[in-house]
Amino acid sequence: MINLLSEDEFLERTANVPLQRVPWDLAKQKGVDVFIRRDDLIDTHLSGNKFYKLFYNLHAAKDSGYQQLLSFGGAHSNHIYALAMAAKFSGFKCIGVIRGERSRQLSATLLDAESAGMKLHFVSRTDYREKNSQELRGSLNRLYGDFFEIPEGGANNYGVIGTTALGTAISQQVKGDYTSICIAAGTASTLAGVASGVAMGDQNLNTDDKKVIGFSVLKGDGDLGSDLINHQHAINSETNNWRLISGYHCGGYAKKLPNYLRQFMSEFEATANLQLDPVYTVKMCWGVAQLLVQNYWPRGSKIILIHTGGLQGRRGFGLF
Repeated sequence: MINLLSEDEFLERTANVPLQRVPWDLAKQKGVDVFIRRDDLIDTHLSGNKFYKLFYNLHAAKDSGYQQLLSFGGAHSNHIYALAMAAKFSGFKCIGVIRGERSRQLSATLLDAESAGMKLHFVSRTDYREKNSQELRGSLNRLYGDFFEIPEGGANNYGVIGTTALGTAISQQVKGDYTSICIAAGTASTLAGVASGVAMGDQNLNTDDKKVIGFSVLKGDGDLGSDLINHQHAINSETNNWRLISGYHCGGYAKKLPNYLRQFMSEFEATANLQLDPVYTVKMCWGVAQLLVQNYWPRGSKIILIHTGGLQGRRGFGLF
């Protein structure tokens, strides 16, 4: 039997995520107030934006009569981990299509996913690049039968709709009293949803004001901006209240952290009394630090950082 969180429960938990002041000396010197929304605390296993991205996907799967989920990711994927846990607790069967050959020693993420009941299906990196091909779909269907497919990272319309609730909740928390909302961007689907939700939640917002800032974690942004626009169009949102900032990827997506970033991470965590994930949120915080140094925000500004969770991924970087 499939048992899912109701929409009322989903929205109640979204509304009750704490907003924590960061006693950051750099920000104080610049006369800027910094708060961090602790979405890493929203759920033990589906932390951060995965809680939002999976909610409507799971309901769509149930409403369509599916008993089995399938998605894609790497050996340390937060999405794979969260999906495995969501399937376990809701009663779905689950398949994870994993990039690369199966190693002798699975990552901690994959060990947890497999222990939760996820079937791991490994494909070569070449085949993984063709993950949208009909050939791979046919092969997977023959092996596992029918499944509800969720794209890598949960980056589809259901995922974006889920993250609009995050943006709306922030608007209700701060009631227009903020200068910028900052978030890390990988597929831009969470950024698209948050920007749309902020616009829906703040009726007085000029939707051309660049209130929501996405910090790209990618070395080459490619089509990230156009992807964001496409995500918004898909949910009938036309807001232009966002800005995408590049250059703070610190070596590229999921790469080894340079020493300066590790030092920054350690200091920020001690200051804020929390942990950051090494792929997304730490790079957003680093980008914010660099913009503070450049006096990007005038004195008296109030900025909100969104902690998008993913702390289980620290294990892949030797962080515990």
